[in-house]
Amino acid sequence: MTNNETIKFKNAIEFYMLANNLKYATRDNKQSLADQIYGTMILAVAMNSEYQKTENIGEIIKTILLETLDFYYPNEVKKCTDKMSKKAAFITNSAKALNVDKSLSESSNFVFECAMAELTLEYFFENFLIEENIDAKNVDELYTVAKNYGFMDQLGNDETKNYEIFKFYYKNRVLKKKERSGWDSKHWNVSINRIERVSEHIVGTIALAMALDSEFDFNVDIDKVVTALCIHEIGEIGIGDITPFDGITPEEKKEIEHKAMTEALGNLKNKDLLLKMLFSFDEQDTFESKFAHYCDKLEADIQAKVYQDMGYQHSLDEQDGNIVFKNSRIQQMVQGGARTAFDIWYEWDKGIYADEPIFTKTLQYVRDNKLK
Repeated sequence: MTNNETIKFKNAIEFYMLANNLKYATRDNKQSLADQIYGTMILAVAMNSEYQKTENIGEIIKTILLETLDFYYPNEVKKCTDKMSKKAAFITNSAKALNVDKSLSESSNFVFECAMAELTLEYFFENFLIEENIDAKNVDELYTVAKNYGFMDQLGNDETKNYEIFKFYYKNRVLKKKERSGWDSKHWNVSINRIERVSEHIVGTIALAMALDSEFDFNVDIDKVVTALCIHEIGEIGIGDITPFDGITPEEKKEIEHKAMTEALGNLKNKDLLLKMLFSFDEQDTFESKFAHYCDKLEADIQAKVYQDMGYQHSLDEQDGNIVFKNSRIQQMVQGGARTAFDIWYEWDKGIYADEPIFTKTLQYVRDNKLK
């Protein structure tokens, strides 16, 4: 690894770690800032599908993340992005966006609309229904309540479109509460009070993709990548987060997950386009889908190292309930000298990126440097 490469990896991981911080900033130990970003992104996908707000939803997804980072960590973001190769791609205007400045572009106004819609709907689900003692039992009843009390007014004036947006957001809220299986008591049993949610992982993958694209010449359409990453876990709404150690073959997982993806998309106008993107992600039949797939895998590896550096990973002699340890390959790693949980994550995944050395070297950089 050359000195210039090391600087680029350092820049990319520094930016990623700013986004990683959003996973731990929670309100009442419930929704984190990363959860909120995910909700805003999902609303952007649905609102754009129904009301055709922009021709480039990927740009909107990036801006949602960047403006949140810039609002909470302005000095750190400036210091970090000033060093990055594609600095222009990280210039944001969050202060104006939050004040709805008339000079803003249509895309910035759309970002603001999505952020306000996320806050409104999250309040509806987490506070309003409880405060008003409303016992709505299904999405149709919930939508009727939301519509009658004016919660849908800001989305648009077409009730059919608003219903599809509401339903898609309602389903995706599950991922804000669903823990990543790799960290739970049956797997690595990470000792942090609030383990990573699926939604938080998704935000991390997007930040990682943006960072790597900035620092290295992949010649990839990053907007297609972040769009795919934004929706790539929606199948888990129906089937949960299945790991390679849960007794389900990749073929079985793909079959049930594709069905769950189709159900999660409901009747959105862009359903066919989004499904095509999801299936391409699984098949890795374009460079964009392969790049997204690698970011998905690498982000999990990095999170394992973050937990290791934070002191939340148990030692390898405290893994009695870990079903991962039943795997013969894992046992060989331990016998071969693995000393930490991350050592095993590293050995398990390092071969995935064989045809893209930048990903392999990023993993090596993460291994060799303390992240948090």
